[in-house]
Amino acid sequence: MKKILFAISILMFLTHFSTAQTFDAILAAKLQNTIDSMKITNNIKGISASVIYPGQGMWQGVTGVSHAGFPITSDMEFAIASNTKPFTGVVVLKLAQSGIISLDDSLHEWLPSFTNVDSNITIRQLLNHTSGLADINNVVGYTDSISINPNRIFTPTELMTWVGTPLFAAGTSWNYSNTDYLLAAMISESATGQSFGQLLHDSVLTPLLLDSTFLDVYDSVAHPWQSGIDKTSFVRTALNSAAWAAGGMYSNSSEMAQWFNALMSGQLLNSYGFNEMTTFVGSSIYGVGLVETTILGRTVWQHGGTILGYTSTMMYDTTTHTVICVLINQNPATPFLVAQQLLSNIISTPLSVNEISANQENVIISPNPASVNVLINTIGQKLHSIKIYNLTGELLQEHFTSEFSVSNLPSGLYFVITQTDKGIFKDKLIRQ
Repeated sequence: MKKILFAISILMFLTHFSTAQTFDAILAAKLQNTIDSMKITNNIKGISASVIYPGQGMWQGVTGVSHAGFPITSDMEFAIASNTKPFTGVVVLKLAQSGIISLDDSLHEWLPSFTNVDSNITIRQLLNHTSGLADINNVVGYTDSISINPNRIFTPTELMTWVGTPLFAAGTSWNYSNTDYLLAAMISESATGQSFGQLLHDSVLTPLLLDSTFLDVYDSVAHPWQSGIDKTSFVRTALNSAAWAAGGMYSNSSEMAQWFNALMSGQLLNSYGFNEMTTFVGSSIYGVGLVETTILGRTVWQHGGTILGYTSTMMYDTTTHTVICVLINQNPATPFLVAQQLLSNIISTPLSVNEISANQENVIISPNPASVNVLINTIGQKLHSIKIYNLTGELLQEHFTSEFSVSNLPSGLYFVITQTDKGIFKDKLIRQ
């Protein structure tokens, strides 16, 4: 099956080589092969993944099944769990941008008092998890409360009665807590008089035309698998109402990639809001719904999510500006490792350069097709290097002069990557 997918991708490449903004077929084949192999190696039920790569567009890939006889499809929705938090963060930051609230506001300015919740905690401390509040998900009996009556709708105020003893004084340390984002959403409702769901639609979903991304959705979703058991029959009303603004959303991988790309490209927040979102603190280097980490030697902003039967990872590479989404209908699972491997594919694939000139007249290969010698004319540019790759992305030759021999290459199609003082140029070379 993998060989068939790779062959189809190569055929697409040969047919559409010159089409602008067509996702590179070699890279697409590598990405698909990655999720196929990782599904098998890690015994994953199903994966839906999407990548947005500047200059290439979007790649979407799926592998595995929702349940027996029903394969994962690209439009299938998954619970994104704690990847709901970046959405909530944007809703609150947009209110701060507009002056409706201030991130320095204390809880008592917007909410009534709750047991074990310090009313002097600020909104910023909620968003970056320095509030010291205990996580309601960790309270003894949390899971039992949901499973006893799965049809029950828990209100945010009711959830606050579950908050345990504070872990530390606000602002003195860091601890990840779902309680923080539940309170942040409650403040957004208090400040506007609108439901959090409506604010979410008005702030993000409607402007970005995300019609498959919802807060608390139950239809057309991939079957959730928890510890090898299909949990579709488990009524999710109680679970998702308790998760709410901290983890109750569903989406598909393509819309998640579109949303994250819009966020990172400045379509949703102004400079003030984005700076707040990417001011990282604490042991986990946490901003607002984002974690900063180093992967493969580069800075990456990401967030994960875990809920009954689902896991997810969103990832943004600050070097190439690539967005990666991985959704899995299984818990436990390793979406972060899948996303990391997809990023590795992007970094290592020669045609996946950050800036590729579309003006191919700047570099001329002759003759092409070639049998023995090749001359590459860089037309007034200083040549740095010429690299020749086969269709699987393997480097075969590297040259530092404009004329070289290809007589030792078998007949077929090759990639030529020419780097000059003006940029990086790609082309194809046919060896007769």
